[in-house]
Amino acid sequence: MREVKKHLILWGLLIRNSLMSQLEYRANFYSGIAMELGYFLAKIVYLLVIYQTNVPINGLTPDEVLVFFGTYMVATGPYAGMFMINLFGISHQVQTGELDLLLVKPVSTQFMLTLKRSDLALLTTDVLLGLAAVSVGLSRMAISVGVLDVLGYLGYLISGSLIAYSMFLLPQVLAFRLVKTNALTGLVDSSWDFNNLPMGIYNRLIQQIGVFIVPIFVITNFPALFLLRKLSLLYAVWGIVGAIIWLFVSSLLFQSELKQYQSASS
Repeated sequence: MREVKKHLILWGLLIRNSLMSQLEYRANFYSGIAMELGYFLAKIVYLLVIYQTNVPINGLTPDEVLVFFGTYMVATGPYAGMFMINLFGISHQVQTGELDLLLVKPVSTQFMLTLKRSDLALLTTDVLLGLAAVSVGLSRMAISVGVLDVLGYLGYLISGSLIAYSMFLLPQVLAFRLVKTNALTGLVDSSWDFNNLPMGIYNRLIQQIGVFIVPIFVITNFPALFLLRKLSLLYAVWGIVGAIIWLFVSSLLFQSELKQYQSASS
């Protein structure tokens, strides 16, 4: 627990330093917000088509699809604002030898390598826009949300974020062997948009693969399904157990592959 507390305090300091660094260049900070607003508007175009046609998607009404979309935006916040900028930079740190400096620090190398930087402009913009979309969808359906609903929703968002962190970390640890993983990084990043729409648009086989084997659908679908009271017991349990398993496996593989790293000075 002492180590956990130390790393949480350190994470808070790293986030504050990232914010201070961003605010030194206000134009860049605000341009990041503008970019996410443009991303939001581009993604919402297909929602307008769904509302205009008013055709249910695999039994889901346009308002329910809006809840899924809003959850996708909320989950995109930590993905774009924390995970992407750190995980996709591992290869660069291996190439330049910056990883050598992290190895000698008296804290977890995985922690420093994967959570060192934060982009709060992207994170907060996506989260706020997503929550606004979810609120509009629930309001239009006249669904009342209680404390347990909010806690469950947040719980599955956290669980989904842990799975996203683990899934996108796994390919990046190959940088310890291959050094350059740019092509792999682009391929992995493109998979994020599988969460754009509810997993119900895919056939049953793809759904099962995307839930139990490569759980990309767990990240944004499970919180929305919970909020809409459509999350089955099996999925409810897997949403928690799966996050623990993936986090454990990814950390284990990270430590194993790190032993293959050869210092840039060697």
